[in-house]
Amino acid sequence: MILITFDGLGDRPSAELNNLTPLEAAITPNLDELTRIGVSGIHQPFGPGRATSSERSHWAMFGQTQTFPGRALLEATGMGIEIPVGRPHFHLSLRPAVLKGGQLQTVGRVGNDDASDCIELFDALRVMPHELNPVLHPLRNGECILESAVISSHEISDSDPLFGHLHPVLRPLPLDSALDQDSANYSAELVSSWINSAVALLLAHPINKARASDGKPHLIAPVTKWASLRKEFKTFEQSTGLTGAAVTSSALYRGLAEVLGMTQTHIPSDLDNVQADFESRLLAGITLSKTHSFVHIHTKATDEAGHTKQPKLKRDVIESLDRACQQLLNIAKATTIVITGDHATPSTGGVMHSAHPTSFILAGPHVHPDEVDTCGERFHNAGELGAVRAKDILPLMSHFSHRASFKGHATGPSETIALPDNPVVLDFSETANENQVTQVNRTGIK
Repeated sequence: MILITFDGLGDRPSAELNNLTPLEAAITPNLDELTRIGVSGIHQPFGPGRATSSERSHWAMFGQTQTFPGRALLEATGMGIEIPVGRPHFHLSLRPAVLKGGQLQTVGRVGNDDASDCIELFDALRVMPHELNPVLHPLRNGECILESAVISSHEISDSDPLFGHLHPVLRPLPLDSALDQDSANYSAELVSSWINSAVALLLAHPINKARASDGKPHLIAPVTKWASLRKEFKTFEQSTGLTGAAVTSSALYRGLAEVLGMTQTHIPSDLDNVQADFESRLLAGITLSKTHSFVHIHTKATDEAGHTKQPKLKRDVIESLDRACQQLLNIAKATTIVITGDHATPSTGGVMHSAHPTSFILAGPHVHPDEVDTCGERFHNAGELGAVRAKDILPLMSHFSHRASFKGHATGPSETIALPDNPVVLDFSETANENQVTQVNRTGIK
């Protein structure tokens, strides 16, 4: 089984593309053919009207019913940052912002030319006296992982508004679902206090005074999100029954594979040559499929194109990916393949991710084709599979691979999605040896 994710594939129709989505407007002979020989539907990861992030969608697409660990852990793991088991930690971003009426309004994100300023400002935050006394692990430009031995709960809300045009910097609050409300409340107050002290330090820092003189926005908003807690998880094989592997493209997907104990081949994204980049991913995934029963292949190209807010660019990226998909036509003769997106990244409007449906194609040797023969959201909406949720994908792939687990038949200590690759079998070698000895004794043959 090979699951291929075109990150952020879903989109809305745009006037620039004659009221078509980028996928509908793209010339995609190979995706059309995979649609023709397969069955299709639309992917709405968590149901109609629900927008989602990549990490939440993939966790469900990988068949995980375990509590999601938090993206900060996945990012840290993917970057080789060791976080102690049981220690709460967060993603920390340094954002440009303006102070208005006692509220901090973020204005975009840092750029490459802000890198040296971010490093110096993070260094200042590391030595700032405060009870939180955090460790700040470098992640990317303007980003860190924040961990603290004195935070007792990760069950607190984000301070990062994410949608800066709608909300100012938010106050961390204990989650209603927190198991220990007192601990969550204390941790939320501690993080809030640290952010307040950090903003005061950043406002007075010489770096920001110099930025003001140069007409640059102040870097004064250190905001937290993606609260996480490291713990022990079942592996992908333990939870699904399948030996899993992944062709990863970034720290997030490296971390996801690592946390679930999946074999991985890491290929950093090359967005300057989309077709060649995706061809290399497909080749790596096909190689992994020779030794693993499930392989995930990810490309970030469609998501990055959507974030540029250029519908024609996203259309062109999809056409490049389609050219690379030609090799899948032969692979689908012996392998169950799914191609879909993890969410929608609209190439028009100001929304980051939306709840627009994403095309879903399933092809393979045991598939009886439906009547849809053209790739695109409007066409796939009429497909036999209908609306598919993220948690349905692995069961569907297992079913069309003749590997679906059988309800009422327990093949091991926990229920799996597919018939397991490596069930624990009863060893009869000693019984067989004893039986041979008995036969020897009865015949008298030594």
